[in-house]
Amino acid sequence: MARSRPVLLTAALSAAAVVGYLAYRGLAHDADAPAGDTEAAAPLAVDKLPEFSLANLDGAQQSIQSWPGKPLLINFWATWCGPCLREIPMLKELQASRSDLQVVGIAIDKPDLVAKFAGEQQFNYAILVGQNEAWTAAAALGVNIFALPFTVFTAGDGSILGVHTGELHAEHLAAFQGVTDALEAGRIDVAEARRRIADAI
Repeated sequence: MARSRPVLLTAALSAAAVVGYLAYRGLAHDADAPAGDTEAAAPLAVDKLPEFSLANLDGAQQSIQSWPGKPLLINFWATWCGPCLREIPMLKELQASRSDLQVVGIAIDKPDLVAKFAGEQQFNYAILVGQNEAWTAAAALGVNIFALPFTVFTAGDGSILGVHTGELHAEHLAAFQGVTDALEAGRIDVAEARRRIADAI
């Protein structure tokens, strides 16, 4: 019996790796396709920003549709998530430099912990808070993996451009800004914006 344990463990790990990879591929929408690939990005699970509301830091319900006409970077995070916390200074810099874009942080966490943390961080972007209802919001956006952080990018008209799982880096924010600028200027359409986001993330 002792000899079978490594085999069973290897099989279990292999199965977990496959499931994790398939879940990642489902979210990344072929994000690792080579740059310059002219094929369209894989279809997104949701095309348009759905309506949902979550509590803001004042405890009032706030709609995700509160910023009409602005491209959104919707970042799901938690106070206990190390990679999430590393993203926050970058997101604050983005919001400070680009008032035409809106960063929305959705904390999947206990409201009291988020309120305390927000007081220390002095966020300059919108923070919404929820627990089960925040996961429901993520599902409405087409996200189907329970891991933090993850980020949804939208255009000013509410079109969902892509989803990034894992920690954001400077190149992801640069790609989002470049794509939304080109889209707003009419140099590309939504399909091309999605392809470029998929290539970048």
